[in-house]
Amino acid sequence: MAPGTDWEGNMHRWIARMAGLGGVCAVSFALAPTASAATKTVYAGLPKGAAKKVLLTLPRAEGLAVKGANPDANAFTIPKVTIHAGDSVQWNGLAANFHTVDLPGASGQDLPLFVADPAHLIAGANDAAGNPFWFNGQPTLGFDPLLFSATGGHVYDGSKRVDSGLPAGTSAKPFTVKFTKPGTYVYFCDVHANMKGIVVVRPRSATVPSAKQDAATLNAVLKADIRSAVKLTKVSIPADTVQLGRADGKGIEFLKMFPATLRVKAGTTVTFTMARGTREVHTAAFGPPKLLTALSNSLGGPAPSQQALFPSDSPALGPIQLSPTAHGNGFVNTGALDADSTTPNQASSRIKFTAPGTYKFICLIHSFMHGTIVVK
Repeated sequence: MAPGTDWEGNMHRWIARMAGLGGVCAVSFALAPTASAATKTVYAGLPKGAAKKVLLTLPRAEGLAVKGANPDANAFTIPKVTIHAGDSVQWNGLAANFHTVDLPGASGQDLPLFVADPAHLIAGANDAAGNPFWFNGQPTLGFDPLLFSATGGHVYDGSKRVDSGLPAGTSAKPFTVKFTKPGTYVYFCDVHANMKGIVVVRPRSATVPSAKQDAATLNAVLKADIRSAVKLTKVSIPADTVQLGRADGKGIEFLKMFPATLRVKAGTTVTFTMARGTREVHTAAFGPPKLLTALSNSLGGPAPSQQALFPSDSPALGPIQLSPTAHGNGFVNTGALDADSTTPNQASSRIKFTAPGTYKFICLIHSFMHGTIVVK
């Protein structure tokens, strides 16, 4: 995902300012493991250039169907790496692909991306017509402050958390951790649900895969990613439904609305749903472009707009009603949606289009994802 096009790019810049960084460090991504026998490389997401290769590999007709789909991998490559005790693992691509590395220690649980703050209740959130939004009085949602900086250092024995934190700046140094104790360690990305990897640490006397074997594993994973991407082009969406992205359940995702344009009759209720197995968070938001841009930009700072994260209308009231005058300016929002059962977010939302017109919408989290509903 290209920094600067959505909340991730804005977050990069905000964290850089908070850290007082005067510049950024260039990162070189190579497809082969590092030369040093004491350090092995794992990629967070696709290695540099691989996303373009995946898209170009798609059959032409199917590739055209997903033009602009931004293929991505919310997965660690290699997903399981084996080293000797005393050796290190280096993770590349955290900043380029907006991931974290969370070695959770004895807790075994990753840190959440969003947390509710019961000490600060939402107040004064009104729509363009001056009416209060339903979520006034709810705990404020925001990014977990523990993610704004790295914690735990760079040495891990499985007892205490070591976390890279959200990447600072639009580029950053690789994150390297030395493993001192034999064992099997599961780690996570705090940004993308169910994105995890394994580090197996063996005694110095044990045999571990060679650099050549690791390179073969990496190539096999990339080939599997391409096969998954090809399968995702077989788009079949139910009637009156927009799917926010496509996913294979193993980390390969297309970041695009499917379909990009949907035509319905007035009075139709359209379901906006997350793809099964997705590791992303998306929204579908309608309204004035300047408002949507401001809401999207707010997600790149420490105090995101609650109007961006919450549904514009209470889910308890049934489908959201959308017309050119909704909330005074035609604004409605599904709120943050995901397929993660551990969050309070819904996996889908329904919007009823009550009046003819052309309604454009975007994902506030990935603003390059946009679509159109044409109501006859």
